[in-house]
Amino acid sequence: MTHFSLPMRSLPEVAMEPSEIALSQPIGIILSSSGEDSVLPGERLEIGVTINNKGNQSAIIDVYLDELPTAIHNWCSTTQTRLALDPGQGEEVTFGFDVPASALSGAYRYRLIVDAPNHYPDSPPQRYEQVLQVLPPTHTTVRVNDPTFAVEPVTTTNKPVKTLPGNPLQFQIYVYNRADRVDRFRLQCTDLAEDWVTINYPQGFQAPGLAITEPYLDLNPGMEGVILLTITPPSNALAATMLATLQLKSENNPQLKLLDVLYITIDPVYQLDTRFRTLVSRVQRQPGLYSIQASNQGNTPRTLEFKILGLEDADLCDYQIRPPSLTLAPQQTLLSQISVQPKNPWQRPLFGGGRVINFEVTTTDPEKKPLLDMPMQGLLMWEARPWWQILPVILLLLGSFIGLIWLAWYFFIRPPAPTNILRFSTEDTAYSAAQGDTVHLGFDIANPRRIQHLEIVGLSAEGKLLSGPLKFDFTQGLPATLEPLCVQRPNQLTCRNIRTDATRAGEYTFTLSLIPKPGRNATPATATALPVTITPAPLPAILELVPTFASYAEAPPQPKTKSKETQTNAAKKTQATDGKRAQMTDLPIAFVPSLPEKDPHVARVNWKVEHPEQLETLHLVGRDAEGAVATPVFSFDFQAGIPKELTDFCLLDTQLICRNVPTSLRQAGIYTFDLIAIPKGELPEKPISLTSEPTHIQPRPPRLLTFTLNGDPAQPNYLVPVDEGQPLVNLELAWAVEDNPGTQVMLMPAPGNVPVAGVLPLPLSPEPGETLVSLQVINGAGEQLTRSITITTYDPTPESPTIVVNTGDAAAGDGDGANAAGSADAAGNNGGAIRVPVPSRPGTVSPQELPPQFE
Repeated sequence: MTHFSLPMRSLPEVAMEPSEIALSQPIGIILSSSGEDSVLPGERLEIGVTINNKGNQSAIIDVYLDELPTAIHNWCSTTQTRLALDPGQGEEVTFGFDVPASALSGAYRYRLIVDAPNHYPDSPPQRYEQVLQVLPPTHTTVRVNDPTFAVEPVTTTNKPVKTLPGNPLQFQIYVYNRADRVDRFRLQCTDLAEDWVTINYPQGFQAPGLAITEPYLDLNPGMEGVILLTITPPSNALAATMLATLQLKSENNPQLKLLDVLYITIDPVYQLDTRFRTLVSRVQRQPGLYSIQASNQGNTPRTLEFKILGLEDADLCDYQIRPPSLTLAPQQTLLSQISVQPKNPWQRPLFGGGRVINFEVTTTDPEKKPLLDMPMQGLLMWEARPWWQILPVILLLLGSFIGLIWLAWYFFIRPPAPTNILRFSTEDTAYSAAQGDTVHLGFDIANPRRIQHLEIVGLSAEGKLLSGPLKFDFTQGLPATLEPLCVQRPNQLTCRNIRTDATRAGEYTFTLSLIPKPGRNATPATATALPVTITPAPLPAILELVPTFASYAEAPPQPKTKSKETQTNAAKKTQATDGKRAQMTDLPIAFVPSLPEKDPHVARVNWKVEHPEQLETLHLVGRDAEGAVATPVFSFDFQAGIPKELTDFCLLDTQLICRNVPTSLRQAGIYTFDLIAIPKGELPEKPISLTSEPTHIQPRPPRLLTFTLNGDPAQPNYLVPVDEGQPLVNLELAWAVEDNPGTQVMLMPAPGNVPVAGVLPLPLSPEPGETLVSLQVINGAGEQLTRSITITTYDPTPESPTIVVNTGDAAAGDGDGANAAGSADAAGNNGGAIRVPVPSRPGTVSPQELPPQFE
């Protein structure tokens, strides 16, 4: 015996009405329980189930408890098991209930189900309704002033009250109110169905002459009352001994539990009806068919065993009954089939009205329950042979004569059999170009000795020749190319796996043309196979194309190492070798530039391509914000695997995954990338491409490298004295700006736009005043950087007129201008001195703002 635990299938309703007919179950079941079991709290109850495999095959049988109430689910440790039984083998299964001492009394209903869904799928599951009756505790503490009640007649486990289905049982419930208050009592019997129980309380009087019925019993202190209880089992009640718990509830003391138990036995009713029906009684060679319908109208399970007895010539027929025994639940109807087959055909009568064979079927009950002993009579009419029984002899003579004529025709008159095509088809229904499949054909041809030659062609749906023609010459016998593939017999040629040259993707319709040798019945034949398709290899698909980062910083300027003309010539040279596949990119050039590996300023992309095994070339194109090509095309050849320039960035498996692939974009701007896949073989109608989201290369901020005045770093403010007869100071402004793409440099107020590096003289006015010079730097993003110089000219001796002599080649002197001017005045010689601009100091006044001073 093998036990398994498994989920059970949903159970259909198998209860049958009395008029329904069902075949006998192939599983025999014997329960140790009558259907209602009683147990006291704290005790253990065991239920035994004996299972017998009465079928004709080994079976896996599931036995389990279903619809267990939640209150008792934990009482049973094992609720399901599985048995493996051979035909005729039996096994017993035990289910145990450990009732705790705190269990509440009452009736708990559940089902026991036996099923073999895998080996007897046509047999419905067998279900047994079970009731677990938990009895009230044997000892109950009753106080002196608590009400009590008694039941008449008194029932015990050894002396239950007996009745038949449909007969009422009456009980009188005597209630005693021993309290000192008026109390109201109600009687309940929850273990039985509502239609079984009728409770009658004493009548009261609401007014003189008006009687009323109340659903309770009112008792004064020290008084006694009677409640009438009537229990009427229905006519279909099963034979069993049941327990009904009576509970009397007090309105003054709701917590008080007054319990008692009624022991009721429903006596068995043995009523069984069997009917014998004749289905086929007049037979010639087939068996006679009969049926026995057994209906259990009683309230107990019944088992019937059938036996067939031949009354005359018992060995003349073979009697079979399936099944030989029936187990009927109450109110269930089952059916057994009987077949009577005559054994010896030579014993069949030749003439007359036939032979009558009598037999009878007897019924027995292995449990010796009452049964009507009346055998069922059966009759089989074995019909006589027909009058034309001589016909076989006549047919034999006629057949011999016709056979002689046919032999003469076959050897002397029959024309040679024509050759024709019996079968022509492809060896498979579909092929795949991705696997390198080639279409193979097979055919069967009758009378191969008359074949002159065969021809096989493959056409498209439009009639265009796609394969062949394949020609085979049979004038010298079976061609040598077909000998390994064909089996030739005298009347048939069978060939398999004939290879064609159909390897390209598409739909083919193959036609076999047969040209016979000259002679009679030499008719050419053709056969067309069903269309077959060579599915194309899956095209590579670009699943993902995204920039590695959303933004980058612009790279610093670098010296140009290769002129545009040289790059263009190299690109044209590479494009000329790429041919038609480069035209799919719709771009003027296609080459493989070198890829920087560790440049953080170069824009990088990630992509993912499906079906990389069908990939020939990938083209990567960078475009600016207007859609114009910003970089030459990156062309990667994947025919030999991952190209060398991508080995550090890509992984090839079921998909091609590339990460951080650098491009040549380093200048500021907004760019998008196009990835174009060129598959192997024929090019698709539409290019396989994908466009990425834009990525930004942020321009470098404007940077001023040098900004000097007369070779020294420029200061915001300068003071230049203008003396009479002295030449003006020559000022030279020099600057250098970082040369980034798109950088503009302006010198204001004049001359405006200037180069990124230069030197410019600054002329000064001989009159006192201010000169503002601004250097403005703007990058490609519009960011500005401004540096300004304010030069103030003043007259150090305003009492005397100033005479300015402009000597253009005078060199600016070093030192403090104010100190130089003071020294010149002290010496009394101003004619030959050169005034040097003096940076103004914040928080001090200029020389022309100083107050007059006395020597």
